[in-house]
Amino acid sequence: MSYFYIRDIQYNKQQIAGLTIYNHSAALNKPNVLFKYFPNTIKDMNGVDRNFSKEALANNTVHLSAPSEFDDPYDCNVYVDYNEFALQRVRYYALLCGVNIKQEWDYAEVSRNLAMRIFMHISSGGKVASLFELDKSNELVRVHQEYFLISLEKELLQARLNPNADGEFYYKAINHVIDTEYNNMQKTANRFRVSCFAQSPYSMLMWSHYANNHQGFCIEYETPDYSKENENIYFNLFPVIYTDTRTSLTKLSLNWNATGSLSHSDIWDFYKYCLLSKSLDWKYQQEWRLISCDTLLTDQNYNCKFFKIKKVYLGNKMSAKDRLEIIDICKKQGIPYTGVTIASDQFNMSDCGILCEDCDRVKQYIQSNSSTV
Repeated sequence: MSYFYIRDIQYNKQQIAGLTIYNHSAALNKPNVLFKYFPNTIKDMNGVDRNFSKEALANNTVHLSAPSEFDDPYDCNVYVDYNEFALQRVRYYALLCGVNIKQEWDYAEVSRNLAMRIFMHISSGGKVASLFELDKSNELVRVHQEYFLISLEKELLQARLNPNADGEFYYKAINHVIDTEYNNMQKTANRFRVSCFAQSPYSMLMWSHYANNHQGFCIEYETPDYSKENENIYFNLFPVIYTDTRTSLTKLSLNWNATGSLSHSDIWDFYKYCLLSKSLDWKYQQEWRLISCDTLLTDQNYNCKFFKIKKVYLGNKMSAKDRLEIIDICKKQGIPYTGVTIASDQFNMSDCGILCEDCDRVKQYIQSNSSTV
């Protein structure tokens, strides 16, 4: 039996299937605050040093990352059954081309019969573009059918230019076009950008993984009530679904490749089972995600103005130099801040009881630097 968890509430497969965008994002109450961990490190961007963590603090923005940059190889990775997808797509094209398909034929058999049909058509003087009549009643379907013919013609042309090509190139051309279609859904997923948030500033693992081993900082954001001004963020901010299984999107991918469009239900399934699903191994994160397709919510650098900053937490291992730099930004922006300390008698973290400026490490750093001036 498959298990799904949203904010520590368990759901079964049928309950998750019945979730809609409305009751997932709006009816499930958002927490009053959200937290984001920052490494406070410098990146070389085409020869220019950038500290995106400091920029996020100074500008009250969050950066939305490509899923390929995440530490989980399953993150936003579409699960499509290749064998089922390939068989259904090659059967579809074979039927369009007039191939008399037998029910028991596997992919290889259908593909070879389709290759023979194409070979006979071209050998008799026919063009690839006239293999079958395009569906003129549906523009999106027609475009996808036309794309298949253009892609097939391109593959066949490249094969003919190869002096070592043999009669198998018709079969190989079909396979390559099907493979390209198979990858379309993952290419779509790769267009999305994500910014991740937590529900606590005291997670030892989050500090280790996402705040440069406690040397970075964590920002607390105040989650406002819904308004027209914040609706773009509000309705694109979702709790992650943690599960022990991957749900196939084969049917969705077949629909997409056949028609070039997705229903409202298809789109939400894409969110639930691809963009928002993570392994139970990550359940400790209690993650929320801000999701944007391309730059829908962001500027050209994928930065997005976010909710008001309420407080900044400075990492336990943050250097005195970095600590003073972050404090300076906080003071300029009028943002409260605190250091995070570890308990002596248990594995807990909490706010430091003294001002960061009164910390011995900071005082020693200031004194040593002032004496060298």
